Amino acid sequence: MKSYYLSKVFVALLLQRKRVPVLCSSILCLCCCFFTDNAHADIPVNTPVAIRQDTARTIKGTVLDQQGAPLFRASVAVKGTTTGAYTNEAGKFSVAARTGQVLMISYTGQKTKEIKVGAQTELLIELESAGDLGEVVVLGYGAVKKSDLTGSVASIKGEKITQASAGSFESLLQGRVSGLQVINSNNDNPQGGTTVRVRGVSSINGSNAPLVVVDGIPLGEAGNLNAVNPNIIASIEVLKDASATAIYGSRGANGVIMITTKRGASGKANVWFNQKTGFGTFSKPLDYWKDGLKMSMLEDEAMENAGLEPRYIGKKDPSGTYYPSRAEIKSGAWPYKTDWTPYVFRDPSVSYDYNVGVEGGTKDNHYYISLGYLKGEGMQIGDDYNKISLDLSYDNKVAENLTIRSKAGLWKGKRLYNYGMNYSRNPLFPVYNGDGTYYKMNELDYGNPVTMTNERVNNAGNMDAYATLQMEWDIVKDLQFIVRGNARGGSGESYFFNPPVHTLGGDLYNGEGGMGSSNYLNLTSDAYLTYTKSFAEKHLFSLMGGINYENSVSKGVNVVGQGFSNVVLKEENLAGAEKQIINNNRTETTLASGFARLNYTYNDRYLLTVTARADGSSKFGDDNKWGFFPSGALSWKMEEEDFIRDLNIFDQLKLRTSYGISGNQGISPYQSISQFGNDYYYLNGKEYIIYGVGKEIGREGIGNRYVQWGGMANKNLRWEKTGQFDVGIDMSVLDNRISITADYYYKRTTDLLRRQFLNPSTGFDRVWTNDGEVVNKGFELSIDGRVIDKGKFQFNAGLIFNMNRNTVIDIGSQESSGYITDANGIRYEPYGSGVLNDAYLNVLAIGYPINAFYGYAVNGIIQNKPGNNAKMNQPGEFNYVGLKEDGTVDPNARTIIGDPNPDFTGSLNLQLTHASGLDLSVLLYGMYGNDIFATRKLDAASLQEKRWTAEEPNNERPKLRADRQYLASSWFVEDGSFLRIQNIVLGYRLPATIKFLKQGRIYTSVTNPVTWSKTSEFDPEVGESGRGAAAYPRITTITAGLEIKF
Repeated sequence: MKSYYLSKVFVALLLQRKRVPVLCSSILCLCCCFFTDNAHADIPVNTPVAIRQDTARTIKGTVLDQQGAPLFRASVAVKGTTTGAYTNEAGKFSVAARTGQVLMISYTGQKTKEIKVGAQTELLIELESAGDLGEVVVLGYGAVKKSDLTGSVASIKGEKITQASAGSFESLLQGRVSGLQVINSNNDNPQGGTTVRVRGVSSINGSNAPLVVVDGIPLGEAGNLNAVNPNIIASIEVLKDASATAIYGSRGANGVIMITTKRGASGKANVWFNQKTGFGTFSKPLDYWKDGLKMSMLEDEAMENAGLEPRYIGKKDPSGTYYPSRAEIKSGAWPYKTDWTPYVFRDPSVSYDYNVGVEGGTKDNHYYISLGYLKGEGMQIGDDYNKISLDLSYDNKVAENLTIRSKAGLWKGKRLYNYGMNYSRNPLFPVYNGDGTYYKMNELDYGNPVTMTNERVNNAGNMDAYATLQMEWDIVKDLQFIVRGNARGGSGESYFFNPPVHTLGGDLYNGEGGMGSSNYLNLTSDAYLTYTKSFAEKHLFSLMGGINYENSVSKGVNVVGQGFSNVVLKEENLAGAEKQIINNNRTETTLASGFARLNYTYNDRYLLTVTARADGSSKFGDDNKWGFFPSGALSWKMEEEDFIRDLNIFDQLKLRTSYGISGNQGISPYQSISQFGNDYYYLNGKEYIIYGVGKEIGREGIGNRYVQWGGMANKNLRWEKTGQFDVGIDMSVLDNRISITADYYYKRTTDLLRRQFLNPSTGFDRVWTNDGEVVNKGFELSIDGRVIDKGKFQFNAGLIFNMNRNTVIDIGSQESSGYITDANGIRYEPYGSGVLNDAYLNVLAIGYPINAFYGYAVNGIIQNKPGNNAKMNQPGEFNYVGLKEDGTVDPNARTIIGDPNPDFTGSLNLQLTHASGLDLSVLLYGMYGNDIFATRKLDAASLQEKRWTAEEPNNERPKLRADRQYLASSWFVEDGSFLRIQNIVLGYRLPATIKFLKQGRIYTSVTNPVTWSKTSEFDPEVGESGRGAAAYPRITTITAGLEIKF
C-alpha cells in the first residue's frame, strides 16, 4: 500500500477544475524526487517456492493477464502471514492456505487482487493492468520484462500503434519515442520517404540510419522500408544505448528498431478487415503568380536593373517563345490568363489502403494471413504509387519441446513519377496553341507542364519476397536452442523517356530515354543457445551465445539512349537512338559474427548485463576485417529496498547505467581494394571512352560540373567505432498513474569512415579512410500520466523532450582531409553539394555541429552608399560584411552563419477514452532552435513585390536584378522552429452486441492540420542539411477508416 495521505493529495489535485497548471505542479514535485533515482521490475524464477508451509490444504491456480497470457513470477501471498509462492512460466502456482484466509496476487505492472479462500482448490485469476511495467520487451536475440531492462529501450504497443493512422512505420514513430528524430521532408512523394536518427548524427560519410530488425531478421536501414506493412505490426522497440544495441555489433552504432509482427493464436478463426481512405490537400495556399501584368512588370524591372533588354516587348525570344508587350497585356489584346493549378495539381489527392486477413489455430498450430493493397496519389497529376503485399506465418508445436515457426511474404509496388512541376508557371502563356498543339515554353518558364505530364515517361517498379524458417528446441528444462534462416530477394526496373520537344533533357539531346533493371538476394542465418537458471531463491542468470552469417549479392544494368529520329516506341527503341550509354554493376558483401550475452539478477534488485559481439566484414582490408564490440550495464531496482519501500511513494524507482562500443560499416563495398572503371571525354569534337584504374564516385560544385574520381585502394580501411555512456532513471508513482523515464548519454565516434582529399598528382580526388571524431551528448525525458481514470472516462497524457548537442571534434590533418583554416581561425572542410552560386554551404568545422552553414554575413541592404559602377556595390544590393569598393566580396569574410540542428524537439500526446467506445487522440510535435537556409525567398511571388526600389527603399529585400550572382549568406538563414498538430484521431468502438462482430472500430483522422512557424519556406521540416527545398506546402490529409474483426 502506498502512502494514504500522499495519494489523497495527488488525486485531489488531479481532480480540480484547473487541472493543467495543477498537473504541471504535480509533475514538478515528482521531478524533485527524480534525482534520487528509479526502478521497478519483476524477476523470473522457474518453480513455485513455498515460503512457509502453515496450512490445512493446498490451493492451486493459474494467474493470467487481461489478454489471457500467463504471468511468470507473479507473487501469491497469504495475507497477514509469511506464506506465499511465485508462479512458474505457465503462470501456475501452489500455496498452502486455510478456508477464510485471503490470497493477495500481485505482479509488476498489474493491479493487486485479493481472493478469499473458500471451498475451491483450483483458481483461475486474471489481473488487470495498472501500467506497462509487466510488458515483455523484445531485444536482440531474446526478450525481457520491461521492469527488468538494464538498457535504454522505448516501446510502442497495442492501441498506440492502431490509433496512429500512419502510412509507414517510420511516420508512426515520429513524436512517440524519446531520443528518436523522424524527419518527413519529402512532401512531393506519395510513397513517403523519411530520415530517421537515434541520438543524433555520428557519421560523416557512413550511414547514420538505425538498423531495422523484423521478427529477428535484420531487414535494412530505416528511412523508406516499404516492405514493412504497418497494419501487421504488433510492437516496436527502439534500442538506443550501447547495452541494448551492442548485440548487433557493427550495425548497431546508429540504434536499432525492433519490429514484431502479429501472429496467430489458439482458437477459432478470426477474419479481420481494415480500410482507410485519405483525401489530401495543401496545408497552406500556394504562392504563385496570378496577375500576369504585375509579373511582367517585375520581370522586366529585373532585366532593366541588370542592363538587359526587357522580355515583355511583343516579340519572340531565341527559343521561339513569344512574350507579349505590357501594352498588349493591359489592353486585353493578349487574352491569356492561365491558372496552372488545375493542370499541375490534384485537389484533393486520394489514397486507398485495404487490408484483410485471417488468424487462428489450435493448441499446437497457429496461423496468420494478411493481404494488403495501397494506392496513393501525389499532389502532382501523374505522380502515383501503388503496392500490394502478402504476409503469411505458421507456427507448429511439433513436440512438447520443439516448435517450428515459419513466415513468408511478398510485396510489389509501382511508382509513376512526375517531377519538375514547378507551380511558378507563367500565367500569360496558354496550355495549347490555336491548332490544339502544345504551346512552346522555354526553360526560363519551366516548360509546359501539360506536355511533360502527358508526353514524358518516368516509371519504376519493385518486387520483394522473403521467407523465414525458425526452430525452437527446449533441449532440457533450462536450455533452449534456436536456429533461424532467412532469404530475401527482389528485383526492380525503371524506365524514362523525354521527347525531343517541350521537355527538359529532351530538348537538349533531341530526345532521351533509358531503361534499368536490378536484382538482389540476401541470405541470413543465425543459431544461438540460451541457458537460464535460478538458484538459492535470490540468484537468476541467463547466458546466451550464438553465431550469425549474412551474404548479400546485387547486380544491375542501365541503358540510356540519346538522339531519337522516331519517338513512337519511346524508351522501348533505345537501339534506334544515335548514342547509347551502358552501365552495369555487381556487388557482393559478407558478414560473419559471433555474439554472447550474460544477464544476472540478484534478489530481484540488482541486475547486470554483459554483451559481446565480434563481426567480420568483407568491406574492410585483410588485416582489419574483424571488429570486437563489448558492452556492460547495471541496474538497481531501488523500490525493492526497504528504505525506499518505507517511503510509500514509488511503484518503481530504478537506476541504470551502461557503456559499450558499437560499429559502423555503412559504406559501399570494395573500398579497400583497387577498382576498375571507364569514363567519357571529348577531343577535337570526338567522344572517346577511356578504361583504367578508378571510377567516377560522384560530382560536386555548382551544377555538379566537377567529377570526383575515386576507386583507389586503402588496405588499412577499418571499422568506424562509437563508444556510448548512458545513465538513466525509470520512476512511477501513484499506482503507476505517472511514469517518468530520463536518460543522459554521451556518444563519441572515432575512426570516422570518410572520403579523404588526395593530391591531384595521384590522379585521384578522394579515397575512403578512417579519420576524424564526432561527439553527441544529450538528455531525454518521457513523462506518461493517467490524468483521469474515474468512472467512464480515462484521460492519458504523454510528454517527450529531446535535446542533443552534436560537435565535430577532429577532421584529421590538413594533408589527409584538405581542411581550410579561415581568417577567423575556424578549421573546416566543405561538406555536401553547392548552393546558389557558391560551391558549398554546409561544412564540417571543428567545434561546431555537422552541417553548420558557412557563408557571408549580411548587414541589411545598401541604401545610398556611393559606389563605382560595380553592380554589387550599388544601392539596393546586399550589404555584405567584407564588401570592397570594387564591388567584390572578400572571401576571408566568410564565417559560420547558421546551424540546422535543433536545440530540442518535443511532443505532447493526449488521449481521451470513454466507456461508450469513443476515443480521441491528439499529437503535437515541435522543433526549436534550428536554422533553415530558405532559398524560396528568391522567387516567392508575394515576396518579390516587397523588393527595394529608390522610391520605396527598405532594409529587408534587395532590388530585383536578373543577373545577380547570389552568394550563400545570412540573408537566407531563417528560424526553422515550428509547432505542428501532427495528428488528430476520433474513433468509436462498435458495440459487441452486433451479430457476428467480435471487434470493430470506425474512425476519422486529420494529419498536419496546423503548423506554426516563421519561415518563408513552405514547410519548416526540412532535411538534415537545413536547406529548404519543398516543392509545395505540406499535405493535410483527412482520413476515414474502418477496422472490424469477426
